Amino acid sequence: MLKVLYFGRLSDLAGRREEQFNLPERITTLSQLKMWLRKNRHLGEALDERYIKTMVNQKLVHEDLTLNGDEEIGFLPPVGGG
Repeated sequence: MLKVLYFGRLSDLAGRREEQFNLPERITTLSQLKMWLRKNRHLGEALDERYIKTMVNQKLVHEDLTLNGDEEIGFLPPVGGG
């Protein structure tokens, strides 16, 4: 089962901090998952931002990956403050 974690304003947009679900069969890559989440979790352009960091199994990734469906995926928006 896939676990998705939303941080910062992404959790507000998704309406939850985390969720678990079986990966739909047609989704096999991280980029496909992001497109699916944009449509199905009302994240829209929020995941398109170049500043969103993506973690897979608690490791920062910068490339598209093939998914098995049992990963933990975290989406981290930029942190503001001062």
